Amino acid sequence: MPFGRLTVPACVGALLLTGACAGTSGAPASGPDPADGQALEASPVPEGRGGDVADDVNGDGFPDLLFLSSYTGDGGGDGLEGDLRLVVVYGSQNGPEPTTRAVFEAGAVGAAASVGEGNRLRPGTADLDGDGYADIPVLTGSPPGSLGATVSAGRPGIVWGGPTGPDPQEEPGPVSVPGGSGGEPGSAGAAPTPGDFDGDGHADLAVAVDSATGADTAELVVLYGPFDREGAPGRTARRPVDPWIGGLVAAPVGPGGGPAPLLVRHGSDGEQPANTLLVTGPGDPAGWDALELLPGSLSAFGDFDGDGETDVAVGDDGTRNDEPGHGTEPAEVDGRMNVYRGPFGPQAPEPLPVPLTPTERSLSYHLRTVAACDLDGDGADTLAVGLAGHGVDLLDGDGGEFAAAGDTPLVRSGPEDGPRGADSPAARTAEVFACADHDADGSDELVLAYDPGVVRSAPVRWWVTDGGADEGAFDSGDFGG
Repeated sequence: MPFGRLTVPACVGALLLTGACAGTSGAPASGPDPADGQALEASPVPEGRGGDVADDVNGDGFPDLLFLSSYTGDGGGDGLEGDLRLVVVYGSQNGPEPTTRAVFEAGAVGAAASVGEGNRLRPGTADLDGDGYADIPVLTGSPPGSLGATVSAGRPGIVWGGPTGPDPQEEPGPVSVPGGSGGEPGSAGAAPTPGDFDGDGHADLAVAVDSATGADTAELVVLYGPFDREGAPGRTARRPVDPWIGGLVAAPVGPGGGPAPLLVRHGSDGEQPANTLLVTGPGDPAGWDALELLPGSLSAFGDFDGDGETDVAVGDDGTRNDEPGHGTEPAEVDGRMNVYRGPFGPQAPEPLPVPLTPTERSLSYHLRTVAACDLDGDGADTLAVGLAGHGVDLLDGDGGEFAAAGDTPLVRSGPEDGPRGADSPAARTAEVFACADHDADGSDELVLAYDPGVVRSAPVRWWVTDGGADEGAFDSGDFGG
């Protein structure tokens, strides 16, 4: 398909060469202004030779930035108005390079694997067939207007990576899921979630399906890699899960390898949902230890104390049930992240409470987003928590207790003349979107995104930061135009 026009700020070209035009922590910065930018034509995608870098769908050694967006380039951008598009912006020695990109047709993908929550538009990846190129597990066949978070219709599929990345002209390949309702995801609608659950070095997929017994519960089906190009796994196993599954989040492979823990987020009706952490391993999934964690819609896996073990943080994203009597959460959940330090055994460790910047809470939409980010390459992740209207707090926990890395939040804002207007500065505040070492220099970059839509389903303006200064910025508003 033809690519749309890209608009970037005039200083970005100079920035990539000189480091000029950097923002500062706590200083509001407007997004790229189309009137001041220049139209850049799309360039050929660099051809990679394969490797083992996470999120590298073209195998050139640089992690890529992937997102789903309902924005079509004609204003709006509300997820209720149209299908989602899968977009890949390829990494480079200068970070995400918006001139090298792939844009899928609207509706080709209905949902993708969840990477935390509040980041439901950020797809997860894994090299499912072992060819050295990361692949993208998705749901296909979802109904128009879906938000991509909890879709009850659709079949698991794979967008295959390759030397020049995935081909937007090709439909996602199918995934063979035994049992359930014709192989479709169950009522929870969780997209297939990648991770190495048995620790053998091959990427696997976890999928929620309807119970094969007809019971009013869900089942977790684990599809073990490597997969063939027909979507068939090497073997499968299953585990009943009660109550129903609202989402699955897997840990990335840690520094020492080994099985990736799997977080099961149970269904909810607008409140902060219950969480179960499955301690995965080479044995039958039915025998995995299940650790009951505190409720929360936010989650992030990382190594927050730098000890080489995977930790998990779960927390309050600000949403509340709007039914009478259900507008509050317990004190140990309200306005908090709870960090559980690994390694994980048969019993859940005592959580370390991390107070978050207070918010008024929302009856409909999440207010916080989160990511784990190693901004200085020292092996210890920072917990980056964004709050609508406030900005991003960077919380370091390698000293045993979490504390803000700076005196002020990191703030980037969308344009005053945009859809959300000059009189809504809170609505224009960019959110935490992703964190990865997109330029392969040994330290991560924190990516922020501004979304003009009411339901936050159309990231359009982007800032790539080192946690304080900008390393790049671009506008994806015309990618779907």
